[in-house]
Amino acid sequence: MSASIDVMNIEGEKSGAIDLPAQLFETNPSEYAVYRAIVAYEAHQRQGTASTKTRSEVQRSGRKHHRQKGTGQARRGTAATNLLRGGGVTFGPKPRDYASRLNKQLKKKALSSALSMKEKDAQVKVVEDFDFPKPSTKSFMSLLNAAGLNDQTVLFVTPKSQPTVVKSCRNIPGIVIRPVENVSTYDVIAADVVLLTKSAVSALAEVHSQS
Repeated sequence: MSASIDVMNIEGEKSGAIDLPAQLFETNPSEYAVYRAIVAYEAHQRQGTASTKTRSEVQRSGRKHHRQKGTGQARRGTAATNLLRGGGVTFGPKPRDYASRLNKQLKKKALSSALSMKEKDAQVKVVEDFDFPKPSTKSFMSLLNAAGLNDQTVLFVTPKSQPTVVKSCRNIPGIVIRPVENVSTYDVIAADVVLLTKSAVSALAEVHSQS
């Protein structure tokens, strides 16, 4: 049975109720799926551009530093050796791809698990669809105040990209706005509260069923 949740208007007043899709908000959470999704997300954030030079890449003299025998010193080749400061680096990092890929089933399970965890902890809220005639940080702050979401990290989910709303909240610390097709497990877990517009609820279920 789907969970029912109150829908509020931008003044923070109850304006109705909506059933949350069971396949997204009423699943048995898998901590393993969530863990794998977060590790994959963080791995994708790594640039993988760290690079050091080997002794063959260091531009230093190729002349042998001193003769092989008779000096009492260790045997050593050119100044590019890894034994000297400024020489090559042994087993140093090279550019690489840190990407970790998940199959579709695991991605879907991770997202539904994260959303179900938030719903179980009463950290999911739904607001009526709205838009602003022009960007207004003050108007968006009024919505957050009315919803009691001050000083919280909020993931705001919209059915599609809304440039005016994006511009209204991009200067507010702790607010992350995503259209439904871009919502990730990491976004959900990192937020204190998931705030969805009414249309975003059904749109998110549709995207989830198609992916």
